[in-house]
Amino acid sequence: MELSLAGVVGAAVGVGVGLVDYGVIASVVRRALERRPGWIEPRRADLLMKVLFVVNAIVFAALGWWLGVSVAGTGLPAPG
Repeated sequence: MELSLAGVVGAAVGVGVGLVDYGVIASVVRRALERRPGWIEPRRADLLMKVLFVVNAIVFAALGWWLGVSVAGTGLPAPG
């Protein structure tokens, strides 16, 4: 499998955008959890935040990769 530079750069930018998005979403989730004390135990809340981070990073990296190869025109060849 070949790695295109456009895809790698797009994935890196996607992870950066994902980190910013994670910061926003994490603060909203933390505020919601603080409003309801005892609703979820702290250990589960930590696990929730870790899962949220990993899913967010993977999704934004994939979107960045796709956007990078789409803009550069190095994705899959056109049919026909």
